Amino acid sequence: MHPLDGFVSSLSGRSLFRDGWGDEQTFGGASLTALLATSVRPVEVTWDAEQPLGRRRFRDGVFDSPWAGLPPEVRQGRVRWLSSGRGPRRDACVVLAASRDEGYRLRTWLFAPLVDEGMDLFLLENPFYGARRATGQRGPHIRTVGEQLHMNIATIEEARGLVAHARRQGYQRVAVAGYSMGGYMAALSAATMPEPVGVAALAAGASPAPVFTKGVHSRSIDFKRLGGSPDELEARHRLATLLDMANACLLPPPAKPGAAIIVACARDGFVPISESRALHAHWAGSELRVLDAGHISAILTSGSALRAALRDAVHRSGG
Repeated sequence: MHPLDGFVSSLSGRSLFRDGWGDEQTFGGASLTALLATSVRPVEVTWDAEQPLGRRRFRDGVFDSPWAGLPPEVRQGRVRWLSSGRGPRRDACVVLAASRDEGYRLRTWLFAPLVDEGMDLFLLENPFYGARRATGQRGPHIRTVGEQLHMNIATIEEARGLVAHARRQGYQRVAVAGYSMGGYMAALSAATMPEPVGVAALAAGASPAPVFTKGVHSRSIDFKRLGGSPDELEARHRLATLLDMANACLLPPPAKPGAAIIVACARDGFVPISESRALHAHWAGSELRVLDAGHISAILTSGSALRAALRDAVHRSGG
C-alpha cells in the first residue's frame, strides 16, 4: 500500500455513517436493476449563460433528478458543462465525482486538458455534496448508510440521463467516467445503459463492499457504533451485503465492452486490485491498465494516464 493512502485514511476521524443505518431497509434484498428505471431518458437541463473559464468556457445547469428517493433539498441535480467553445463538437464525457469530491475544482484540474483536445465534459455534482447537501448536513460526510445508497442509485440514474442528454445534443461519441466511487458509478451506469457507451472506470473494481469493509476506507466507519454492539463483525457483514448489491459482476457487461477501460493502482490501499481484475474478467473484451501508484498518489502523479483512459474510452465508443 502506498503510504499516502494510509495517511489520508487516518484523517477521516470515523466520520462516515455516524447517524447509523438510516432507511437502508428500502434497499435490502433488492437487485440494482429492480431499483433503476427500466428505460433511460435524457434529463431536461436548464442552463445558465455561458461564461469564460480561462481559455475555456463553461455553463452550469440544473435538472430534476430521476431518482425520487432523494430528500427534496437534494433532488435538484447540478451539472457543469466545460468546453473550448470553438466549433462543432463530436466527443463528450460525463465525469462523476469521487468520495467527498464537492464542486468541480478537482475534476476540472485533472481532466480539463481534454477540453483543449476537442472533448466536452459534463461534470455531475453528486447528491449530498456541495450545493446538494441535505438539511443539517455538515461537510461532505455521508451521515447514514441509507444516504450512501440513495446517493449511489441517484448518481447512476443521473449519469445515464446525462449520457442520453449529450446524445440528444448531437455528440457522436460519448463516454461516462469517474475516479474511485465515481469509477464504480461509471461502471454501473455503462452496464445498465441499453445502448453502447464508452466507460473509463478509474481506481475502481467490481464491488464497493471490500472498499468500505476491508480497505483503509473502512477506518472511516465506527462499526461498533454502527452495529450497536462491541462485536463489529455483524455490522461489517450487514454493510457488505447491502453494498454488494452494486456488484458489477451481477450485471451483464456493457453493450460495447471493447470501449471499457479499467484503470487499477498497484499500491491501492482503498480498492483491492483483485476487484479491478474481477471487473476486467467479467467484462470480456475490456482493457485493464495498471498504474504503479496508490489510490491518492495516482491523482497527483498519473494525470496523463487517467486522461488517456477517458480519451480512449470516448474514441472507442463510436463506430
